[in-house]
Amino acid sequence: MPTSFAGVLLAPGAAYMAYVGDMRVYRFRDGRLEERTRDDAVLDGGMLDGSISLDALTMLVQHANAATRALGCDAAVEMKTQVESTAPGDIFLVCSAGLWVVVPEHRMSGILAAHHELRLAASLLMDCAHEHGKAEHVTCLLARVGDN
Repeated sequence: MPTSFAGVLLAPGAAYMAYVGDMRVYRFRDGRLEERTRDDAVLDGGMLDGSISLDALTMLVQHANAATRALGCDAAVEMKTQVESTAPGDIFLVCSAGLWVVVPEHRMSGILAAHHELRLAASLLMDCAHEHGKAEHVTCLLARVGDN
């Protein structure tokens, strides 16, 4: 069975993402939902331009090992990681193929735009996935960036 994992670790002004398998991470900002885990995704370059503080990077590095150790030390697992800058109000959606394959991005975006309460938004996203897919194969996690 293929290994799947995705996680987002938030620090002031920065997000660390680690992922492998069929999991995806999306960022919802200013009414737009953007997949952040594609190989061709355009990244902010916050590490390069200095928009991510040294304190935030230090915090992320200290806690990043927990995410990457979650899969163990199997050499066959090639986890991808990235760090990017965040803005207050950004919402990160971590989901499995049980959600992103069956629910169109415009529908996911509409739910996130219409519902500020993340528990309700997650519930509605899960309901959409269950209507069109297999209920036992859906993962959906939401986190909002607070004021930096």
